[in-house]
Amino acid sequence: MSASAPLPVSVNSLTVPTMPASKSRISLGKTLSTIPGVPVRVTNGNAGDHSEIQHLLSAVFQAPSRDSFLASLEEPLYEPTDRLLVERAGKIVSHVHLLKREMHFESERFPASVVSWLGTLPEFRSQGYAGALMDEAERQMLAEGAQLGFLSTKIPHFFRPGGWAVCGRHSHSTAGTRDVLAELSRQSERLKQRPLTIRPWRQVELPTLMRIYHENTARGTGPWCRNESYWRWLITRNTTDQFWVAIEGPDKMELDQTNSPIVGYAISRDDQVLEAMAFPDHPTAELLLLGRACSEAIERDSHSITVHARPGSELHEICRLAGGTNHCHEVEQGQVFMAKLLAPLRFLKGLRPLIRERAIRAGIPLPSELGLLVEGEKYHIKVTRRGAVVSRDKTGRSYLNMNIAEFTRLLLGHLDLDPAIAQGRIEASTRVAVETAAALFPRLPLWRSPLEDGMG
Repeated sequence: MSASAPLPVSVNSLTVPTMPASKSRISLGKTLSTIPGVPVRVTNGNAGDHSEIQHLLSAVFQAPSRDSFLASLEEPLYEPTDRLLVERAGKIVSHVHLLKREMHFESERFPASVVSWLGTLPEFRSQGYAGALMDEAERQMLAEGAQLGFLSTKIPHFFRPGGWAVCGRHSHSTAGTRDVLAELSRQSERLKQRPLTIRPWRQVELPTLMRIYHENTARGTGPWCRNESYWRWLITRNTTDQFWVAIEGPDKMELDQTNSPIVGYAISRDDQVLEAMAFPDHPTAELLLLGRACSEAIERDSHSITVHARPGSELHEICRLAGGTNHCHEVEQGQVFMAKLLAPLRFLKGLRPLIRERAIRAGIPLPSELGLLVEGEKYHIKVTRRGAVVSRDKTGRSYLNMNIAEFTRLLLGHLDLDPAIAQGRIEASTRVAVETAAALFPRLPLWRSPLEDGMG
């Protein structure tokens, strides 16, 4: 990744008591008692813990495989201390892994952290260990400079009391492989206008692929930033992935050539296209790459294909025209994405250039002001043509009153403002507050590639 992250902060060994399931999270900010004769502590992992951690994850999740776990240790930014553990009488009974990331958010970038593989051995559940790990994880994320936290889960109720909000949608389409090929055939005249060749990628072509990804994500909302070392790790960690590139015209590349007329790429696994992107001036490249993925799926006797792509991608439309189904929902098989503002004021201040751009683009009268009252915390935004100023401890006359979950969704572009007001989830002091908030915090397609899901 292109972000330079601070070195991990060591966590002191802290005593953690067992507690009944009815109790809430453990506070680790003070000395705690122990079960008589049973020492329990929260600590950072080290390289010597890896084997025991892998066995714990296999027992809890039946995943990842040993090869996948070992590959995760090779991630460029990985440190064993990114894993937080609960040790009971010297045995690791609970675990969470924090992944350092940097997120594209329109023209800005923000340091973020992903909570991954939070789990406790079955015989030690309902004793507060996962909650203790989350409390310490949030402290460590903040200490390392992360402004946002992200996770995916099937138990959102566990995370909501800690300020986590459901935020983000699954975005994929599923269609029959032969139906997709038939639809692409109906569009053959368009696809033949700029002939492309599809073939497996070559290592020397990585710089071009990086440029394609950057051009597609640099002003996106949600994708992770990727540098060369991260890219190389990402595409080699799973040898089952198929990697295709679209070449403009015939493939004339010789072994001694460094420049290649690549205009798009696709990464697939089994019957899923995990990522497909192309230079903006070659919109048909993604469609031809989809066709190749369908042909390969048919060779493996797969009769349907699932395509993951950002909302609004033409790949979704092709699947729909082929009689398939589009999915853009918060919940997918019980799984939801969640986010937390680890440093709300810092993140809001980081949005100032965007707030000014949005205000001018929306044509709202300037100067303009908006207050946000969030569970007793007050924020104030003033926008002029010269810029935006964010302060706290006042709201002004026009403000919105909301809880932390709605505040998170508002700032990250996941909130439908009018329905939230109509349902009483947000209260507005004036109509001007609603109109200003709609301009400054529009609905955005928060999305990132599933190629990176499940790592750690």
